[in-house]
Amino acid sequence: MDAHTSVVSITCMLMLTMLVQTYTSDSMEERLRNAFLRGFATILFCALLDWTRVELNGSQLVPVWLHGAVVSLEYTLAPVVVLFLIGVMGAIERNSFLVPLLAFNGLLQFTSGFTEWIFYIDAANNFVRGEWFRVHVLIYSIGIFVMYWEVYRCSWIYQNRNGWMLFMSILSLTIGVGENEFGGECHTTFLAVSIAATMFYVYFMDIGIQTDPMTKLLNRRCYDSHLKKIDCPTAVVMFDVDKFKYINDTYGHEKGDIVLQHVAICLRRTFGRLGYLYRLGGDEFCLILRKGYLDKVDFGLLRRALDRHLEMYRRHEPLMPAVSMGHAIYDGGLSVQNVVKQADQQMYADKKGRS
Repeated sequence: MDAHTSVVSITCMLMLTMLVQTYTSDSMEERLRNAFLRGFATILFCALLDWTRVELNGSQLVPVWLHGAVVSLEYTLAPVVVLFLIGVMGAIERNSFLVPLLAFNGLLQFTSGFTEWIFYIDAANNFVRGEWFRVHVLIYSIGIFVMYWEVYRCSWIYQNRNGWMLFMSILSLTIGVGENEFGGECHTTFLAVSIAATMFYVYFMDIGIQTDPMTKLLNRRCYDSHLKKIDCPTAVVMFDVDKFKYINDTYGHEKGDIVLQHVAICLRRTFGRLGYLYRLGGDEFCLILRKGYLDKVDFGLLRRALDRHLEMYRRHEPLMPAVSMGHAIYDGGLSVQNVVKQADQQMYADKKGRS
């Protein structure tokens, strides 16, 4: 077995494994499952097309047009994998310009049999890159650049929890694609892409364990774990949504869920760069400052900033309630549990002052 066949075999086995794992998983939401299934299946198919393309080079048994069709299909579908990974992050609508761009790439590939712009099959039935091959590389590169940006956004939304894994995954993809498209026929592209897609899967499965599904903030399990690890001066900030029970009882739980999602967005916009935000349950939230941020924050200014964000939502959502807030400092003098109690007491005092 030659090196290229070995690489393709490993890639196919990995993608088959991930297809089965994804299909049988009960813990992944439907949108994510479908995006991963499409992505893994496309990578598997492209890897087989890549192997076929190489094996057909110089073959006297297969007509030139069939060899060209295999190449066209591979080079059309390869950049689409990037679109599927962007879809995993829920960002296709925001980057819808990629759809006509990838369609244009497909048009270039399937007309190259006549134009020879992107590639052509010579008289000896060998694949040869055309003068415009870099147009295909450019389109691929635009998709990867968009992935970098969306990975940054996604990492910020999930508070940089294991965000390094996302960046390492697209770094793997970039190296694999770059080696093949710029450095010659080393045939590592789809192995690199399969590794990147698998790392995406691991990341989102891990995020599913750590994250509250409604608000996308960290969940109670992460909060309890973080409290046990606090070993430096910090602040614990507690939040509670005012009159939330009234909203639930009067307008229904669906409306209450929307309110909680909007509150979470306001908390993230106000405090997201300062520390870790948690939904503790119901309408209770918490912020634990990052290391080194205690001396950089003014809680009065942050209180007013939060109110401004809430007011902006209130213009479109009159039911948007106020949010009570209280904080306490951990500096080693009191136990973490007592600091949490103090923050709770200050938060309830703030709530009482608003009633």
